[in-house]
Amino acid sequence: MERTKVLLVGVGGFGAGYVRELLEGAAGQRAQVVGVVDPYAKQSPAYPLLERAGTPIHETVEAFYAQGEAELAVIATPIQFHEHQACFCLRAGSHVLLEKPMAATVEQAKAILAARDASGRKLAVGFQWCYDRTMLRLKADVAAGLYGAPLDLKAMALWPRDRAYYRRGLGWAGKRLDASGAPIYDNVVSNATAHYLFNMLWLPGADFWGQGLENLRALCYRANEIETFDTVVMEGRNEAGARLWYAASHAAGRDYNQNPVFEYRFEEACLRFGALGETGERLTAWKGDRLVKDYGPSSLNDLTKLGVVLDHVAGRGPLPCPGEAALKHVEAMEALRLACPEAPFFPPERVEEADGFKRVEGLGAKLVELYRQEAFPESL
Repeated sequence: MERTKVLLVGVGGFGAGYVRELLEGAAGQRAQVVGVVDPYAKQSPAYPLLERAGTPIHETVEAFYAQGEAELAVIATPIQFHEHQACFCLRAGSHVLLEKPMAATVEQAKAILAARDASGRKLAVGFQWCYDRTMLRLKADVAAGLYGAPLDLKAMALWPRDRAYYRRGLGWAGKRLDASGAPIYDNVVSNATAHYLFNMLWLPGADFWGQGLENLRALCYRANEIETFDTVVMEGRNEAGARLWYAASHAAGRDYNQNPVFEYRFEEACLRFGALGETGERLTAWKGDRLVKDYGPSSLNDLTKLGVVLDHVAGRGPLPCPGEAALKHVEAMEALRLACPEAPFFPPERVEEADGFKRVEGLGAKLVELYRQEAFPESL
Protein backbone atom coordinates (compact mmCIF):
# COMPACT_ATOMS: atom_id res chain seq x y z
CA MET A 1 0.00 0.00 0.00
CA GLU A 2 1.34 3.40 -0.98
CA ARG A 3 1.77 5.62 2.04
CA THR A 4 0.31 9.13 2.28
CA LYS A 5 2.96 11.85 2.17
CA VAL A 6 2.63 14.02 5.29
CA LEU A 7 4.14 17.40 6.13
CA LEU A 8 4.31 18.24 9.83
CA VAL A 9 4.04 21.97 10.54
CA GLY A 10 5.04 22.50 14.17
CA VAL A 11 6.63 19.64 16.13
CA GLY A 12 6.85 21.12 19.62
CA GLY A 13 4.10 20.71 22.22
CA PHE A 14 1.18 18.76 20.79
CA GLY A 15 3.01 18.42 17.48
CA ALA A 16 5.56 16.11 19.10
CA GLY A 17 2.77 13.57 19.52
CA TYR A 18 2.23 13.51 15.78
CA VAL A 19 5.95 12.86 15.26
CA ARG A 20 5.86 9.88 17.59
CA GLU A 21 2.66 8.48 16.07
CA LEU A 22 3.98 8.75 12.53
CA LEU A 23 7.54 7.58 13.19
CA GLU A 24 6.93 5.02 15.93
CA GLY A 25 3.18 4.35 15.95
CA ALA A 26 0.65 2.58 13.77
CA ALA A 27 0.16 5.62 11.52
CA GLY A 28 3.66 5.07 10.17
CA GLN A 29 2.34 2.05 8.26
CA ARG A 30 -0.01 4.32 6.33
CA ALA A 31 1.80 7.64 6.13
CA GLN A 32 5.30 8.89 5.45
CA VAL A 33 6.70 12.11 6.93
CA VAL A 34 8.28 13.90 3.98
CA GLY A 35 9.17 17.07 5.82
CA VAL A 36 8.89 19.25 8.90
CA VAL A 37 8.33 22.99 9.12
CA ASP A 38 9.49 24.40 12.45
CA PRO A 39 12.32 26.90 13.04
CA TYR A 40 12.62 25.54 16.58
CA ALA A 41 12.50 21.84 15.69
CA LYS A 42 15.70 21.07 17.61
CA GLN A 43 13.94 22.11 20.84
CA SER A 44 11.19 19.53 20.36
CA PRO A 45 11.26 16.45 22.62
CA ALA A 46 10.64 14.47 19.42
CA TYR A 47 13.67 15.88 17.59
CA PRO A 48 15.84 12.77 18.14
CA LEU A 49 13.23 10.75 16.21
CA LEU A 50 13.31 13.22 13.32
CA GLU A 51 17.09 13.24 13.31
CA ARG A 52 17.28 9.45 13.32
CA ALA A 53 14.80 9.29 10.42
CA GLY A 54 16.70 11.91 8.44
CA THR A 55 13.55 14.02 8.06
CA PRO A 56 14.15 17.29 6.14
CA ILE A 57 13.44 20.32 8.33
CA HIS A 58 12.46 23.73 6.99
CA GLU A 59 11.80 27.07 8.66
CA THR A 60 8.73 28.03 6.60
CA VAL A 61 5.98 26.36 4.58
CA GLU A 62 7.20 28.38 1.60
CA ALA A 63 10.63 26.72 1.87
CA PHE A 64 9.14 23.22 1.95
CA TYR A 65 6.77 23.64 -1.01
CA ALA A 66 9.50 25.28 -3.09
CA GLN A 67 11.12 21.85 -3.35
CA GLY A 68 8.59 19.29 -2.14
CA GLU A 69 4.95 18.25 -2.00
CA ALA A 70 2.66 16.58 0.53
CA GLU A 71 -0.78 15.07 0.33
CA LEU A 72 -1.58 16.05 3.93
CA ALA A 73 -0.23 18.89 6.06
CA VAL A 74 -0.70 18.53 9.82
CA ILE A 75 -0.49 21.95 11.47
CA ALA A 76 0.15 22.14 15.22
CA THR A 77 1.62 25.61 15.63
CA PRO A 78 0.68 28.58 17.84
CA ILE A 79 -2.66 30.20 17.01
CA GLN A 80 -1.25 33.29 15.32
CA PHE A 81 0.25 31.19 12.50
CA HIS A 82 -2.84 29.12 11.66
CA GLU A 83 -4.36 31.30 8.95
CA HIS A 84 -1.22 31.82 6.88
CA GLN A 85 0.04 28.26 7.16
CA ALA A 86 -3.33 26.58 6.54
CA CYS A 87 -4.10 28.77 3.53
CA PHE A 88 -0.64 28.28 2.04
CA CYS A 89 -0.73 24.49 2.44
CA LEU A 90 -4.21 24.27 0.91
CA ARG A 91 -3.22 26.43 -2.05
CA ALA A 92 -0.11 24.30 -2.51
CA GLY A 93 -2.35 21.26 -3.00
CA SER A 94 -2.29 19.61 0.42
CA HIS A 95 -5.23 18.50 2.49
CA VAL A 96 -4.94 20.01 5.99
CA LEU A 97 -5.45 18.75 9.52
CA LEU A 98 -5.36 21.94 11.61
CA GLU A 99 -5.12 21.85 15.37
CA LYS A 100 -7.67 23.75 17.42
CA PRO A 101 -8.58 26.52 17.71
CA MET A 102 -9.08 26.94 13.98
CA ALA A 103 -8.04 30.60 14.08
CA ALA A 104 -7.91 33.65 16.34
CA THR A 105 -10.69 35.56 14.54
CA VAL A 106 -13.78 34.86 12.46
CA GLU A 107 -12.21 36.73 9.54
CA GLN A 108 -9.20 34.41 9.62
CA ALA A 109 -11.34 31.29 9.91
CA LYS A 110 -13.42 32.33 6.91
CA ALA A 111 -10.23 32.99 4.92
CA ILE A 112 -9.14 29.41 5.62
CA LEU A 113 -12.51 28.09 4.46
CA ALA A 114 -12.25 30.17 1.29
CA ALA A 115 -8.78 28.77 0.59
CA ARG A 116 -10.13 25.27 1.09
CA ASP A 117 -12.99 25.85 -1.32
CA ALA A 118 -10.73 27.38 -3.95
CA SER A 119 -8.22 24.55 -3.68
CA GLY A 120 -10.68 21.66 -3.69
CA ARG A 121 -8.74 20.10 -0.80
CA LYS A 122 -10.07 18.80 2.53
CA LEU A 123 -9.86 20.69 5.84
CA ALA A 124 -10.17 18.92 9.18
CA VAL A 125 -9.86 20.61 12.58
CA GLY A 126 -8.39 18.70 15.48
CA PHE A 127 -11.05 18.78 18.19
CA GLN A 128 -10.26 15.29 19.46
CA TRP A 129 -13.68 14.38 20.86
CA CYS A 130 -15.18 14.63 17.36
CA TYR A 131 -13.02 11.70 16.25
CA ASP A 132 -13.44 9.55 19.36
CA ARG A 133 -15.30 6.34 18.46
CA THR A 134 -17.37 6.37 21.64
CA MET A 135 -18.40 10.00 21.17
CA LEU A 136 -19.29 9.28 17.56
CA ARG A 137 -21.66 6.50 18.66
CA LEU A 138 -23.36 8.99 20.97
CA LYS A 139 -23.45 11.57 18.17
CA ALA A 140 -25.16 9.07 15.88
CA ASP A 141 -27.90 8.40 18.46
CA VAL A 142 -28.42 12.11 19.05
CA ALA A 143 -28.61 12.74 15.30
CA ALA A 144 -31.16 9.92 14.93
CA GLY A 145 -33.40 11.59 17.52
CA LEU A 146 -33.06 8.77 20.07
CA TYR A 147 -33.09 11.25 22.96
CA GLY A 148 -35.31 13.94 21.47
CA ALA A 149 -34.36 17.60 21.32
CA PRO A 150 -31.64 19.13 23.53
CA LEU A 151 -32.92 21.31 26.39
CA ASP A 152 -30.06 22.23 28.77
CA LEU A 153 -26.38 21.46 28.31
CA LYS A 154 -23.76 22.23 30.95
CA ALA A 155 -20.05 21.47 31.26
CA MET A 156 -17.09 22.48 33.39
CA ALA A 157 -13.33 22.01 33.58
CA LEU A 158 -11.11 23.30 36.41
CA TRP A 159 -7.44 22.84 35.57
CA PRO A 160 -4.78 24.50 37.74
CA ARG A 161 -2.01 26.00 35.61
CA ASP A 162 1.20 27.54 36.89
CA ARG A 163 3.52 30.31 35.71
CA ALA A 164 5.47 27.86 33.54
CA TYR A 165 2.31 27.14 31.56
CA TYR A 166 2.02 30.79 30.55
CA ARG A 167 5.72 31.08 29.76
CA ARG A 168 6.02 28.01 27.56
CA GLY A 169 7.11 28.03 23.94
CA LEU A 170 7.33 31.43 22.31
CA GLY A 171 5.50 33.09 25.20
CA TRP A 172 2.18 33.46 23.38
CA ALA A 173 -0.03 31.91 26.07
CA GLY A 174 -2.58 34.31 27.54
CA LYS A 175 -1.74 37.00 24.98
CA ARG A 176 -4.09 39.08 22.86
CA LEU A 177 -1.56 39.85 20.11
CA ASP A 178 1.97 38.81 19.28
CA ALA A 179 4.89 41.21 18.87
CA SER A 180 3.98 41.87 15.24
CA GLY A 181 0.36 42.66 16.11
CA ALA A 182 -1.07 39.36 14.88
CA PRO A 183 -4.13 38.26 16.90
CA ILE A 184 -3.84 35.33 19.32
CA TYR A 185 -6.56 35.81 21.95
CA ASP A 186 -5.42 32.75 23.88
CA ASN A 187 -7.54 32.13 26.97
CA VAL A 188 -8.90 29.35 29.12
CA VAL A 189 -11.75 28.52 26.74
CA SER A 190 -10.34 29.46 23.34
CA ASN A 191 -7.57 26.89 23.67
CA ALA A 192 -6.90 24.97 26.88
CA THR A 193 -10.48 23.81 27.55
CA ALA A 194 -11.87 24.53 24.08
CA HIS A 195 -12.91 20.90 23.57
CA TYR A 196 -15.60 21.01 26.23
CA LEU A 197 -17.39 24.13 25.05
CA PHE A 198 -17.04 22.98 21.45
CA ASN A 199 -18.60 19.61 22.24
CA MET A 200 -21.82 21.38 23.27
CA LEU A 201 -21.87 23.18 19.91
CA TRP A 202 -21.04 20.05 17.89
CA LEU A 203 -23.05 17.23 19.48
CA PRO A 204 -26.66 18.46 18.89
CA GLY A 205 -28.02 18.38 15.36
CA ALA A 206 -28.23 15.87 12.55
CA ASP A 207 -24.88 16.64 10.87
CA PHE A 208 -21.27 17.44 11.78
CA TRP A 209 -21.53 21.18 11.14
CA GLY A 210 -22.50 22.14 14.68
CA GLN A 211 -24.80 24.87 15.95
CA GLY A 212 -23.79 28.42 16.78
CA LEU A 213 -23.96 30.07 20.19
CA GLU A 214 -26.44 32.94 20.55
CA ASN A 215 -27.58 35.38 23.26
CA LEU A 216 -24.28 35.02 25.08
CA ARG A 217 -23.57 36.54 28.46
CA ALA A 218 -20.37 35.89 30.36
CA LEU A 219 -18.13 36.79 33.28
CA CYS A 220 -14.37 36.68 32.68
CA TYR A 221 -11.64 37.18 35.30
CA ARG A 222 -7.90 36.69 35.68
CA ALA A 223 -5.68 35.80 38.59
CA ASN A 224 -2.52 35.30 36.54
CA GLU A 225 -0.55 38.14 34.98
CA ILE A 226 -1.95 37.63 31.50
CA GLU A 227 -3.66 39.83 28.92
CA THR A 228 -6.82 37.75 28.49
CA PHE A 229 -8.48 35.67 31.24
CA ASP A 230 -8.05 32.41 33.10
CA THR A 231 -11.59 32.03 34.49
CA VAL A 232 -14.98 32.19 32.78
CA VAL A 233 -18.65 31.47 33.38
CA MET A 234 -20.80 31.79 30.27
CA GLU A 235 -24.26 30.91 29.09
CA GLY A 236 -26.28 31.27 25.93
CA ARG A 237 -28.48 29.30 23.57
CA ASN A 238 -27.73 27.29 20.49
CA GLU A 239 -29.54 27.76 17.20
CA ALA A 240 -32.20 25.22 18.24
CA GLY A 241 -32.94 27.14 21.46
CA ALA A 242 -31.23 24.82 23.96
CA ARG A 243 -29.52 26.53 26.90
CA LEU A 244 -25.75 26.11 27.16
CA TRP A 245 -23.84 26.74 30.40
CA TYR A 246 -20.08 26.51 30.70
CA ALA A 247 -17.42 27.27 33.31
CA ALA A 248 -13.66 26.88 33.28
CA SER A 249 -10.75 28.12 35.35
CA HIS A 250 -6.99 27.78 35.77
CA ALA A 251 -7.13 29.55 39.15
CA ALA A 252 -9.54 27.55 41.33
CA GLY A 253 -6.70 25.84 43.20
CA ARG A 254 -5.33 22.31 43.19
CA ASP A 255 -8.02 21.20 45.62
CA TYR A 256 -10.52 21.79 42.80
CA ASN A 257 -8.78 20.01 39.94
CA GLN A 258 -11.91 18.99 38.06
CA ASN A 259 -11.37 17.11 34.83
CA PRO A 260 -14.07 17.77 32.23
CA VAL A 261 -17.56 16.93 33.36
CA PHE A 262 -20.84 17.42 31.56
CA GLU A 263 -24.57 16.81 31.81
CA TYR A 264 -26.64 17.32 28.68
CA ARG A 265 -30.37 17.16 29.31
CA PHE A 266 -32.48 16.12 26.32
CA GLU A 267 -36.22 15.55 26.15
CA GLU A 268 -35.87 11.80 26.68
CA ALA A 269 -32.62 11.38 28.64
CA CYS A 270 -29.70 13.03 30.40
CA LEU A 271 -26.29 12.41 28.83
CA ARG A 272 -23.35 12.41 31.24
CA PHE A 273 -19.58 12.36 31.20
CA GLY A 274 -17.82 12.15 34.55
CA ALA A 275 -19.07 13.62 37.80
CA LEU A 276 -18.06 16.33 40.24
CA GLY A 277 -14.97 15.29 42.15
CA GLU A 278 -14.26 12.43 39.77
CA THR A 279 -12.21 11.76 36.67
CA GLY A 280 -14.77 10.82 34.08
CA GLU A 281 -14.10 8.30 31.35
CA ARG A 282 -17.51 6.86 30.44
CA LEU A 283 -20.32 8.32 28.38
CA THR A 284 -23.73 7.30 29.70
CA ALA A 285 -27.41 8.05 29.09
CA TRP A 286 -29.92 8.18 31.97
CA LYS A 287 -33.66 8.43 32.43
CA GLY A 288 -34.05 9.66 35.97
CA ASP A 289 -31.94 7.33 38.10
CA ARG A 290 -32.01 4.54 35.53
CA LEU A 291 -29.05 3.91 33.25
CA VAL A 292 -30.43 3.36 29.74
CA LYS A 293 -27.20 3.14 27.77
CA ASP A 294 -23.51 2.87 28.63
CA TYR A 295 -21.43 3.96 25.66
CA GLY A 296 -18.18 3.02 27.39
CA PRO A 297 -14.97 4.97 27.93
CA SER A 298 -14.28 8.06 25.90
CA SER A 299 -10.79 9.49 25.58
CA LEU A 300 -9.42 12.87 24.60
CA ASN A 301 -5.83 11.74 24.94
CA ASP A 302 -5.08 9.88 21.72
CA LEU A 303 -4.46 10.64 18.06
CA THR A 304 -7.41 8.74 16.60
CA LYS A 305 -8.10 11.84 14.52
CA LEU A 306 -4.98 11.27 12.44
CA GLY A 307 -6.20 7.86 11.27
CA VAL A 308 -9.71 9.21 10.61
CA VAL A 309 -8.33 12.06 8.50
CA LEU A 310 -6.01 9.73 6.59
CA ASP A 311 -9.06 7.58 5.81
CA HIS A 312 -11.11 10.56 4.73
CA VAL A 313 -8.55 12.01 2.33
CA ALA A 314 -8.24 8.51 0.84
CA GLY A 315 -11.99 8.52 0.20
CA ARG A 316 -12.97 6.31 3.11
CA GLY A 317 -15.26 7.54 5.86
CA PRO A 318 -16.75 10.88 6.91
CA LEU A 319 -15.01 13.98 8.26
CA PRO A 320 -16.37 14.46 11.81
CA CYS A 321 -14.92 17.94 12.37
CA PRO A 322 -15.04 20.07 9.22
CA GLY A 323 -14.09 23.73 9.15
CA GLU A 324 -17.74 24.79 9.29
CA ALA A 325 -18.07 23.21 12.73
CA ALA A 326 -14.83 24.71 14.05
CA LEU A 327 -15.98 28.12 12.81
CA LYS A 328 -18.80 27.95 15.38
CA HIS A 329 -16.19 27.88 18.15
CA VAL A 330 -14.30 30.85 16.68
CA GLU A 331 -17.57 32.76 16.42
CA ALA A 332 -18.32 31.98 20.07
CA MET A 333 -14.87 33.26 21.07
CA GLU A 334 -15.44 36.48 19.17
CA ALA A 335 -18.81 36.92 20.89
CA LEU A 336 -17.06 36.29 24.20
CA ARG A 337 -14.55 39.06 23.51
CA LEU A 338 -17.43 41.43 22.84
CA ALA A 339 -19.18 40.36 26.04
CA CYS A 340 -15.97 40.71 28.10
CA PRO A 341 -13.75 43.26 26.37
CA GLU A 342 -11.50 43.62 29.43
CA ALA A 343 -11.34 40.91 32.08
CA PRO A 344 -10.75 42.36 35.57
CA PHE A 345 -8.21 40.90 37.96
CA PHE A 346 -9.56 39.13 41.01
CA PRO A 347 -9.10 41.28 44.14
CA PRO A 348 -5.49 40.78 45.30
CA GLU A 349 -6.59 39.92 48.83
CA ARG A 350 -8.32 36.81 47.45
CA VAL A 351 -5.31 35.58 45.47
CA GLU A 352 -2.54 33.47 46.93
CA GLU A 353 0.38 31.77 45.19
CA ALA A 354 2.20 28.54 46.00
CA ASP A 355 4.73 26.72 43.78
CA GLY A 356 3.89 29.05 40.92
CA PHE A 357 0.13 28.33 41.04
CA LYS A 358 -2.33 31.16 41.61
CA ARG A 359 -5.37 30.25 43.69
CA VAL A 360 -8.41 32.47 44.24
CA GLU A 361 -10.01 32.01 47.65
CA GLY A 362 -13.49 30.50 47.42
CA LEU A 363 -13.48 30.29 43.62
CA GLY A 364 -13.45 26.51 43.30
CA ALA A 365 -16.32 25.99 45.72
CA LYS A 366 -18.36 28.70 44.03
CA LEU A 367 -17.88 27.28 40.53
CA VAL A 368 -18.82 23.79 41.71
CA GLU A 369 -22.01 25.12 43.30
CA LEU A 370 -22.84 27.15 40.19
CA TYR A 371 -22.44 24.00 38.11
CA ARG A 372 -24.78 22.09 40.39
CA GLN A 373 -27.42 24.83 40.13
CA GLU A 374 -26.75 25.73 36.46
CA ALA A 375 -26.76 29.33 37.69
CA PHE A 376 -25.25 32.50 36.27
CA PRO A 377 -23.74 34.69 39.01
CA GLU A 378 -23.55 38.45 39.37
CA SER A 379 -19.86 38.12 40.11
CA LEU A 380 -17.20 35.57 41.01
